[in-house]
Amino acid sequence: MKKRVQDEKPKRSAEASAWLDQEIAEQEERYGEIVAEMEGINDERNEWYANFLDIIQKKGFNANGDMRVKIKKEDIPERPDHPDADRVIW
Repeated sequence: MKKRVQDEKPKRSAEASAWLDQEIAEQEERYGEIVAEMEGINDERNEWYANFLDIIQKKGFNANGDMRVKIKKEDIPERPDHPDADRVIW
């Protein structure tokens, strides 16, 4: 088989590795803060979800211009029944 450029991984310099480690640590810290904030407003988010579902069932939403479409209750998917249903994804 022919050797291809994309098959060869270039060596990473020590400076680049240090920078990468620092960036990863900063991103993990930011992610932790986001998760904590999102978990802190979980009850409020559940109210937002319920309000949204209520609106699209009663008033509907604008599908095109001023044409409104209501969503039937049976067409709304059920909320997943597991503890990390609202988990912030990395």
